[in-house]
Amino acid sequence: MDAMEERIPQPVHGGRRDSAPAPGQLELVRSFLSLHDHSASDGSTLQPGPSALAWWLRGQELIAPDVDVSTQDLTWALEVRDALFDKVRENMGADTDADVRLNEAAAETGLRPRFDETGLTPASGGVRGAIGRLLGVAFIAELTGSWHRFRLCADPTCTTVFYDRSKNRSAKWCSMQTCGNRNKVRAFRQRHAPAT
Repeated sequence: MDAMEERIPQPVHGGRRDSAPAPGQLELVRSFLSLHDHSASDGSTLQPGPSALAWWLRGQELIAPDVDVSTQDLTWALEVRDALFDKVRENMGADTDADVRLNEAAAETGLRPRFDETGLTPASGGVRGAIGRLLGVAFIAELTGSWHRFRLCADPTCTTVFYDRSKNRSAKWCSMQTCGNRNKVRAFRQRHAPAT
């Protein structure tokens, strides 16, 4: 992305509003993975910038209102986010080395088990501590098997990660009402297009 790309300040998104949320705290991770900005020039999807990440972290009460998100914080957070995306891609059959980066990130946040609190707690504060909390949720979800229900929407124009609630884990779309319907209509039109 061009560093000078103008972004639409609102709305930044944490995924489709018509897609079902993931259970419990796993919804935080799903929303983080689906967070994005839009280009002011053509509305295309962009990775979140520092203001979008700060807005989302504050909205989830993962950082205090006075904590700033630096470019360095954003770069680090997006590297971790990319590794979490790779973990989702593994659910869909991809072979990645996401565990290496996620283990490094967990160490960088000082993530540790706490018996007097629920789950894993980061020793770091600020953005690293916030992302550390998400890593703790992701780790517990992998242990319980719920992580394996995360999927990427099959619509190539959609960047949403969704939680597959189907019995056989075969859902393809983040939302049947939007992405699923749009792709079914597109496929129908292609099948019934006049031969050229």
